[in-house]
Order: sequence, then structure tokens, then C-alpha cells
Amino acid sequence: MMMKKKLNFKNKEIFDHQSDFTGGKKRVFTAFKEGKRTTAFRGLNICEYLKGSKYFVIQFRLRGQPTKLRRFSLGRFDNNLDVVTGETKFGTKQCQERLFNIVKEHQDEYGKWIKDPNQTIVFKKVNKMITIRKLIIEFAKKGFQKMQTAECLTGNSIRDKVRHLFGYNHRVRHLEYDNHENGDGYARFKENKRNNKPAPKDWEELFKWYPAGKFILKDHQFNRNGIKSIYDDELSKINIEDLRSKLITNYIQQYNSHSARYDVIECFRSLWHFAISEGYMEADERINPTYHVPNKKGRPVPNKFKLKIFSDDEFKLLLQVCDELSSRFPWQSDAIVLQALTGLRRQECFKLKWKEHIDWKREQIVLGAGITKPGREEFIHMNEPIKTCLRNILKIKDRHFTYNKGGASKQRSFRNYPLAYAKHLPWVFCTTQVTPGKLMDPEFRKSSKTRLRSDKHCWDEIKTQMKIKLKIPMGDEYLCTSKMLRKTFTHKCKMAFDGRSDISKRFTRHKDERILEGLYDGSTKAEDKANAQKLGKVLDFVKKRAV
Repeated sequence: MMMKKKLNFKNKEIFDHQSDFTGGKKRVFTAFKEGKRTTAFRGLNICEYLKGSKYFVIQFRLRGQPTKLRRFSLGRFDNNLDVVTGETKFGTKQCQERLFNIVKEHQDEYGKWIKDPNQTIVFKKVNKMITIRKLIIEFAKKGFQKMQTAECLTGNSIRDKVRHLFGYNHRVRHLEYDNHENGDGYARFKENKRNNKPAPKDWEELFKWYPAGKFILKDHQFNRNGIKSIYDDELSKINIEDLRSKLITNYIQQYNSHSARYDVIECFRSLWHFAISEGYMEADERINPTYHVPNKKGRPVPNKFKLKIFSDDEFKLLLQVCDELSSRFPWQSDAIVLQALTGLRRQECFKLKWKEHIDWKREQIVLGAGITKPGREEFIHMNEPIKTCLRNILKIKDRHFTYNKGGASKQRSFRNYPLAYAKHLPWVFCTTQVTPGKLMDPEFRKSSKTRLRSDKHCWDEIKTQMKIKLKIPMGDEYLCTSKMLRKTFTHKCKMAFDGRSDISKRFTRHKDERILEGLYDGSTKAEDKANAQKLGKVLDFVKKRAV
């Protein structure tokens, strides 16, 4: 067997060497003579490609993985002289300097490879010092990505992040938030009519108009406690790799609630993960400092809405009140009815479109992955009550919207205009708060500004009417909110299927039966009382004592 030729570690010999490419080889590795040199040169080769380019390549095996051969390129051989220094641009001297630095970091004292330089270079190729302040701008440019995936946060989640990252400032008045069709959220620039300022072109211009530490909101309504965002605080001047748990702990002291401090810690955690994924520091630089930030939670407050549902009589009365309020609150009252009949979440319901999601032929509501909470496609089969509700919604477009606002004042505001503009909108639930002049713009009609965004006012009136019909004093507490709709629907599903959660979860669209039973399957006081009487018959062990 013929031994492969080995080269001397000299520029001239490397330059004159020509590899044998017989057999259809695209590249050939040629080793160097070790001689009296150290073990750092063990595995060093010159790799020549068919077109003539040559590279210094080190071949190695990690400790504990002897069967897997790895390669790492030190650089391309360039025998030309540098005009300034007069030395070879990249030859044996430059290769030796780079090799020693890599060996020092990736080998142990016995010359065994313990780290793969290919993994190190992934994070060092863009590695540079960056402050938290600049990192926040880069995080915004990338679209507010999630920590573990390349997906972006939803519009509401971006709003929460922005509040702590660079909010409590006039710059947020140029932002509005929405979601794409695939579910990814984004921030859109808009003009600030209050200050008569146009919309910024990009993030760089926004932060140029509102530099750090200036234009902080100080009014009682928007910044009651005088909070400074991370961007406006002095903390953002340090580099991200210098962030410590003590600095985060000192910063979150300005927040009073546990949930607000938790959200701020999550913002720092997102920035840390983003810095690693973008190559601003190594993955094994240090343990994430947010994991050691103490955030003690106070005594838990009882949740009065937990497992609270409507009784059968209250549920029928709710649907009756919604029907009575349909002329005053078009689309809002019908959205509440559809949620009660299908178990839809509020935001899922508001994002429905006639063509994309309502399939009359197959008699089902198709929920795309972009609008569902779990991010997967789901289906709701139409029964007769659901069909009746959808037909009622179709008739709204042929009606007029009349609203008069009463109150203590004698003055009342009247609005009376047709709702025929909804025929040109894609949404199932449109809004009455539209600008007539913009309805001629096709992009505006397709945007989320023409769909329903809230049903709060309708719920306030429903609660008032329910109290009147149930003869409950206005000053007394009565639980009647949208949180109870989905729980009531879950309870009715379990009763319809004899308490079987495995069947009910197909209609409630819960991923896990444990969540369905633990957080959604509530009961009324009348049901609990009736069940207690049944239990008393089984536990009839106590005998009455004689006097």
C-alpha cells in the first residue's frame, strides 16, 4: 500500500504542491510532517479543491466520541504579500497563531479535544459588544421573536413587551399592534395626532425622535408610579454580557405587583436568549441571570370567577337579553351568543371571516392555525342553534344602527345610519366605529380596523339588564362576565355526554382532559346542593340519639 505524501510546514512547499484528483475527487487532504512540533499540529492538513484553492484544515475527534471525525477550517492559504506589513496574507505564520488560540480554548491539558470550534464560531461570527439599549432596538427590528422558536409574539404579547422594554414614553403613541394571517404579531407605525407628528419610517427614526431618558410619560393616567422602561433606565447602558441578577433585582423594585415584576424578568430573559441566538455572546457564556432573580409572591387572593358558571335559567336569560340588545349593540350581542353556543374564545370569535372560516357546504366552522390559541387548525361542527345564530348575523347588514346614550345629563347623543357597508367587509363581526371616508380603500376594508375588537360595553349593559330581570339590587355584586361563557359551555358538554371528558374535549377543543376538568368544569350552587343530598343518602351511618 502506497503511503500518502506529507508536506513540510513551509509556504513555498504548500504553494508548489498539487494534489491528485484521480477517481473523481472534488477535494484532497494532505497532512503535514509533525517533526519536533507540539501536539497542537496533530491533525493539521492542507485541503486543496479541484479549482486550485487551498485551505488549512484541522481534523480531530472529540473526547468520548472516537468514531466521529470532525473538521475545522483555519483559513484559506494566500501566498500574496500584504502591502502594509510585507508579510504573507495568510500563510504558515498566521495559521500557527490562529491554531494555538483555538487549541488553547478547545483542548485539555493532555491535548484531547473537549469542545468543537465549529460550534464556537457560530456564536462568534457576529460576536461583538452590544449594550442592552442597542439590543432592544435589534429585538424590535427582528419582529419580537419568541425565545425557543423563530415565530413572533402575538400583537397583544408585543404590546406587553413594549410596555416594559421601551414604553412609558411618548414613542409608544406611534405604535399599534396587530396579527398576520399566520398568527405572528407585529407593531405598525402610525402618526401621533396629539403632537401633530407623522409616522416614523423605521425603528431607527423612532428612537432618534425619542432618545433614551427623554419624553417619559409623567401623567397620572399612563404612568402612575413614575416608572422608567428598561431602555430609558441607566441599566441599559451596560453590555448584555455584563447583566447580573443583582442589577435586575434593583430595577424591578419600582414595580409593586408580582405579575408586573414577572413580566419585566421575562423581558430580560427574552433579550438574553435573543443575544445568544443572534451571536452577540456565546451560549455557554454564563447561566442566564434572570433565573436567580427573587420574585416573591404574596398571599394568594381568592379568585371569585374560578369555576363560576351560569345556571340553566341564567343561561336562557342571557341569550334572551342578548337578543333584546341586538339593535343597540349589533355584532357585539351576536358574538356573545356564538361564544355561548360554540365555546369559542373571544379573540377567536372576533377574527372569523365569512369566506375563510364559515363553510356552509360542510356545515362546519374552520378555525385556522393563525387564530386559535394552540396554533393548530380546529373545526366546529354546526348544529341548528349555531346555524340560526349565523343567519341572524347575516341579517345585520340590512338593518340600521340606532344608539342613544342616556344618563344624568339631559343631552343625549343619537346615531342612526345603515349597516350596509358590512356587505363589503370580510369579517363575521364588524365594528360600528368606522370612518366612512376610509371605506373606499380596499386595504382598509380588509384590515383589522373594520372588525370587532371589544364587547365590553355590551357586557356592561347585559349585567345591568340581568340584575333588573333577576330583581337584584344594583349595589349588590353579580358575576356576569365573558369568562363564564366557555366554562358554562364546557359544563354543558360534560352533562350532554354523561360526564365523559374524552368526548367533551373534542367540542371544547382542550388539548388535555386535566385542564378541562380542573379549570373549566364548574358547577352551580343548586347542582352542588342536589349532589350533597344524594351523598347524604349514601353516608347514612349516623343514628339519632335518644334523649
